[in-house]
Amino acid sequence: MVHEVRQRIVRPATPEEKERHAQIREKTEGEVPELKRWAREAAARHAGRIPVGTVFGEEEADVVQAIDHYAAGHALANRSAVVREALAQLLRIDIQRQPSGQR
Repeated sequence: MVHEVRQRIVRPATPEEKERHAQIREKTEGEVPELKRWAREAAARHAGRIPVGTVFGEEEADVVQAIDHYAAGHALANRSAVVREALAQLLRIDIQRQPSGQR
């Protein structure tokens, strides 16, 4: 992966930019209580579960295709179920298979 280092151009914000930034900050700060409430409710719905995830780049699209193909061929509900099965085999541990449709 190639990383390009760029030099930043630092300049003072214009009055219009300062006003726009202030409005965005104010709006964002106003949304924080609602976002916190939503996050707490979402966490409560998933109590006892620990999320583990990964992100694949476009150069790894073949991995995602293989996961989808495996899921379709083995009656697994989604990519998460494939990862669970793979980890169970790799780590030689028993993991209960998720019912189809459960995320």
